Amino acid sequence: MTAQAYHDGLNRPPPGGRPRAYKTDGLVLRAYRMRGAHPPPPRPGGPPRAYKTDGLVLRAYRMRDADRLVTVLTPSLGKLKLTVRGARRLTSKLGGHLDVLNRTHLAIAIGHTFDVVTGAESAESFAEVKADLSRLAEALYLMELADLLMPEAAPHPAAYHLLLNALRALAAGRNPASVARHTELGLLGDTGYMPELHSCIMCRREIEPERHRYVAALGGVVCDKCPAPASSVLPLSVDSLKVLRHFAERGVAEASQVALSGAVRDELETALGASVRYVLERELHTAGFVERVEHLRERGA
Repeated sequence: MTAQAYHDGLNRPPPGGRPRAYKTDGLVLRAYRMRGAHPPPPRPGGPPRAYKTDGLVLRAYRMRDADRLVTVLTPSLGKLKLTVRGARRLTSKLGGHLDVLNRTHLAIAIGHTFDVVTGAESAESFAEVKADLSRLAEALYLMELADLLMPEAAPHPAAYHLLLNALRALAAGRNPASVARHTELGLLGDTGYMPELHSCIMCRREIEPERHRYVAALGGVVCDKCPAPASSVLPLSVDSLKVLRHFAERGVAEASQVALSGAVRDELETALGASVRYVLERELHTAGFVERVEHLRERGA
């Protein structure tokens, strides 16, 4: 046996074992442990090790030490979960740019479990929204809703622009309830859960005024001639139905100019909230926060 063959035998992993490391162009790369696979060696013209994108920060979580895990929605890459190392340190240059609600320019390096943020610059921080409790509550609700509805790494450019326009409308002082319900309906539609608002979901006949009900479990409005589970039926007035149809066909700029009466606002919140709970099979944490803020606002008025 030659000396080279002997050394090759030492470096070769045991049969069925995982490779410990491999060498290419003088660079030793540790093998991936997930699924027993290891990364291919870098080659000229191969896939990039880093990329740049804009992103809306939906959520942020604490990690070990001073790190933070953020969830961002991007215009072309979909939802991403990224590690921000040292973000919770007072001296961090990245943490302040990655607060929830911020639109941020991101430089990202490919990582093993999560990609890593290497650079960040806040483009829009929406300080006006963060300074007002009512607007902040609705904005946080929309961020959580988008996070739960969107799958990872699936591009949803319409949802990205819908959220961004909603934050800009809230920052401009538009009606928070109108902006929230329009965006809530739009997010349901972009993910394939748009409620039926024109025809009976059971018999497909056109809905007649005052002869309809809303059933989230069936996916929209039901005429009074078709059966529906009594426990799932929600009232929906003609005015509320007209507002929903208007929201489905218009952008946030027009939708936010609609003045909602107290009864219509409550009906829309109840109906769309029921659809969200049916789709997600859970209650949103921020939904209770929105209710408490609304209660405080009414008491203050």
